[in-house]
Amino acid sequence: MNAGAVIYMDPQAIHPVINGEWHRLAGVLEPGQEFTTLCGISDTATFLPFSERRTRGSPKQCEGCDVIYRRDNGIPLLHDRLGRRA
Repeated sequence: MNAGAVIYMDPQAIHPVINGEWHRLAGVLEPGQEFTTLCGISDTATFLPFSERRTRGSPKQCEGCDVIYRRDNGIPLLHDRLGRRA
């Protein structure tokens, strides 16, 4: 009896792109499920092949998600890493 295919993913490696910015998730998501990013944006999950990622231009990182992620994980912020030059 086949229990169905299982695809294991690291939720830390999933970065939804919204309006050209990639974000970090505040939790795990399923297709069609509403999710919230670390910076507070809520949307519905859809999945596309990785090969289509740049068809609308290269996404940039969300600054808000980056700041929250770095603070939560003890990683210096960009301006701290660059000697406050940024």
